[in-house]
Amino acid sequence: MRCLLPAAALILSAALAPAAEPKTPAQAIAAVLAFKAPKGWTLDQYANAGGADPVVRYEDLSDAVQIRVFGAAGSDYPTPKDFMAGAAASEQGRGPAEAGMTVVAGQKVKLYRRRFPIELGDPHRPSAPKSPLGTETFCVLPLKGGRYAVLAYRRETPVPDRDRKGEKAWAAFLKTVRPR
Repeated sequence: MRCLLPAAALILSAALAPAAEPKTPAQAIAAVLAFKAPKGWTLDQYANAGGADPVVRYEDLSDAVQIRVFGAAGSDYPTPKDFMAGAAASEQGRGPAEAGMTVVAGQKVKLYRRRFPIELGDPHRPSAPKSPLGTETFCVLPLKGGRYAVLAYRRETPVPDRDRKGEKAWAAFLKTVRPR
């Protein structure tokens, strides 16, 4: 009987212990990917697919560096092939255009480019002009356990960036990315 009391107390304390706090999207991404964020850019984070697809965005005016991790149980895009065939990689129903190659974490990866509509007015007005398009350049980086990251640079304005500040920040960011 004396042996059962400590065991019962241990089981009861484990059952009454608070559950582990859920990870933030930034923590979920940091668990699989190390990188240095663009200095001075604002952090935004959220998750899709009930938390299975964490997203981290660093924003500076109309520019954004975005990291999305897919492939976990319940992911909207279980494989890179699913992602490339889905709406998140398409340009108004067509696949993205190939835009060259780059090196990320010692791996050569393809770059892709797509355009997407920018919401600037009331899209429900009958006389609303056609939405201008922003641009996104992205690559897919394989990770451990069948997961993968989509690393992207987004320019959410049709106005060109003469100084290429956002592109330079993205290029510098890519040099720091390392899978864990």
